Amino acid sequence: MVIYVSPNNKVTETTPSMELKKLLLTELIDGEVIVGAAIINSSNVPLLHHLPNTLTVKSFRGVLSLLEFVQRSRKVSDDLLGNFQYLLIKYNNFKVAFFNMSDKGWLIVFVNPIWHVENVMTKIRQFIIKSMKYIE
Repeated sequence: MVIYVSPNNKVTETTPSMELKKLLLTELIDGEVIVGAAIINSSNVPLLHHLPNTLTVKSFRGVLSLLEFVQRSRKVSDDLLGNFQYLLIKYNNFKVAFFNMSDKGWLIVFVNPIWHVENVMTKIRQFIIKSMKYIE
């Protein structure tokens, strides 16, 4: 997170990544249904992430290795299904949903295993639409 503080200490600017992180924490992750999320750019580099407490960075690398499988399955899917297609994988006691963000990257959402991703699809769709302007 980067904050630019001007020399006169009265004006502060926020970067797009900071705005995206704030949007991620306030609008997407609620702690009950969605317990974590990550945004990966088109070259598979994590832009930002907020992981659940029980998921380590080492196991997050395992989730990133699943991304190759997700990209292959996206190539065989039908585009007539719409923009908000997703692939759900059960991993490490989480439901991990991968959403394609119009070929700009991927949104990875960690869902509590007792909930269904379909229950929060409207929230995820709204987040994807709002966050597209911050992703290059």
